[in-house]
Amino acid sequence: MKLISANVRRYRSIEDGSDVAIESDVTCMVGKNESGKSAVLQAIYKSHPVEKSSKFDAGIDFPSRLTRERKDNPKIPVTVLTYELSDDDMEFIEKKFGPDVLLSRDVAVTNGYGYTSTTWSGIQVDEIGAVAFLAREIDAPSAIQKLIDTAKTTAELLEILVPIEAPAAPIAAAIATIKGWRGEDLVSAIISALAQRRPKFVYFSDYDTMPGKVSIPDLIRKRDEDEASRGELGVMSLLSMAGVTLEDFLEPETHEHLIRDLENASNSISDEVFEYWSQNKNLAVKLTPIGVAETGALPPLNAAPLLQIRVENQRHRVTVPFDERSRGFVWFFSFLAYFSQLEAEAEQPLILLLDEPGINLHASAQADLLRFIDERLAPSHQVIFSTHSPFMINPHALGRVRTVVDVDNQGTKVSSDVLYSDAETSFPLHAAIGVELAQTLFVAPDVLLVEGPSDVIYLEVLSNALLSVERVGLDPRWAITPVGGASKLPAFLTLLGANRLNAAILADSPFEDSGTIDRLRKTGRLGAAGVVSIGEIVGAAVADVEDLFEPSLYVDLVSDAYAGALGNKRLKVGDLSSGERLVGRVEEYFRTNSVNSGRLNHFAPASALLRGQPKYVGKLNEATLDRAEKLFKKINTFLSN
Repeated sequence: MKLISANVRRYRSIEDGSDVAIESDVTCMVGKNESGKSAVLQAIYKSHPVEKSSKFDAGIDFPSRLTRERKDNPKIPVTVLTYELSDDDMEFIEKKFGPDVLLSRDVAVTNGYGYTSTTWSGIQVDEIGAVAFLAREIDAPSAIQKLIDTAKTTAELLEILVPIEAPAAPIAAAIATIKGWRGEDLVSAIISALAQRRPKFVYFSDYDTMPGKVSIPDLIRKRDEDEASRGELGVMSLLSMAGVTLEDFLEPETHEHLIRDLENASNSISDEVFEYWSQNKNLAVKLTPIGVAETGALPPLNAAPLLQIRVENQRHRVTVPFDERSRGFVWFFSFLAYFSQLEAEAEQPLILLLDEPGINLHASAQADLLRFIDERLAPSHQVIFSTHSPFMINPHALGRVRTVVDVDNQGTKVSSDVLYSDAETSFPLHAAIGVELAQTLFVAPDVLLVEGPSDVIYLEVLSNALLSVERVGLDPRWAITPVGGASKLPAFLTLLGANRLNAAILADSPFEDSGTIDRLRKTGRLGAAGVVSIGEIVGAAVADVEDLFEPSLYVDLVSDAYAGALGNKRLKVGDLSSGERLVGRVEEYFRTNSVNSGRLNHFAPASALLRGQPKYVGKLNEATLDRAEKLFKKINTFLSN
């Protein structure tokens, strides 16, 4: 069961929510401080938390501007979460209720203030199929069988079967099955079955780190009264991994056994942490029992025995208390300790809500964390995390980004459209792309130079489309870099050459016409850089990257990008003048008809493609894919060895 969309409303800074698409693996919520990112994650968490004590509290959580509404409505929805059932979910339901009994895979679950239980909607069932499944083994006298055959609902079937005296085993079984359902209702029974398979939410923030020292008696009390913090739960999770209970500290089998079990626990979690933590491989976490409290220690640390967590730096041969190490390392270790036990005990996948997970991490450590999320967490669990750091945004996966903005007099708004944001909100996105560009110039051994950012989008989309049908796409070793025009090409080639990087140039015809490439070749500045001409690929004297597409698809992109300027008119190929360059023909139409003051921004159609990628990729025909594959095969020949 996968979460596919979330709608949050009436929670703290969130007033009227909007449906936000959730990715099947990782979703990244980007927003500045105080935009409401934490409120979104916390509201989703409270809708189905792994910790039973977390609930919606109208007195604390309801938006202060709307308190009058709360007085008039004892039951107010906060979250509407839509899930898509997996093949396993469908198979599970069909085994219990019959083949194809569910007519839709999407279900919605609502929770909020005043809800004693969640409300499920969108459950569409085939009652006749369910009746046939229940009656499949019934072999009744003909008169009764005729009645059974007329039943169209499980309620009608039950009404027919109950009066039968001394019913045979199949009839008794069917009666018992229906009576065992909540309210003797098929939909309610399916909801009860699905509720057991619904993933629970795990929330973890920067404030949930493990303490460096705990009192065992105090921890036992908090555990029994369900008052332990997530950090303290992480400590108990560490102990549980080694088969150690808190009571073992009070009456250990032997002190030596306890020491060995604690070493096993710390080694196990440390190995997993350092698989992803590249900042310092010379650290080790040590769990040490202390039998006597220090003189003058304040509660609760005045109650022994105690457990101390220390971090050993093997390079400097010194240990320090766990909570005095770098906040980033403490967060990383604490989360793994807390999560490992939950994961081991969970019967279903979990959905992880990580609130600013990289806030105390160095940029390269944030890259480690992103790799940890993608490689360790996302294959088994959906992850939704918030950030305002450009280093926590994967520039190759901007489709996973959702912007979070606090709008005046409207409250927090979450949008799947990365363009729906102010300058401060979108800054991490711009910075992430800028960082990627800078790293491309100095890190990637093979650099493909293109004219502008729209070319990057077109090439990535076409390559992914080819790879999805097992055809040849752009080799992933290429780092695509827009140079911003032919005039900047000499500086780029000089920079790349100085860093001993291999370069190839994708030249559209106007690029070549400028004479820049010819001059570079004559002066020896081009070096070993390969040049691929779009005109050569599409068989035209002049051509741009856009000419790889069918004209009808490109004008659709233009129509979507300039819907307002075109007065919601759909541009057609027949509206354009004749000519070779598709972009030039659209530019001429804009000038002639005064569309957008006669100017075509080349990036606008590419942006429309990025926003509507699933729709447009399905429209790519074989001719387009053939041209793109021919181009990529040519470019790939220039890869370094």
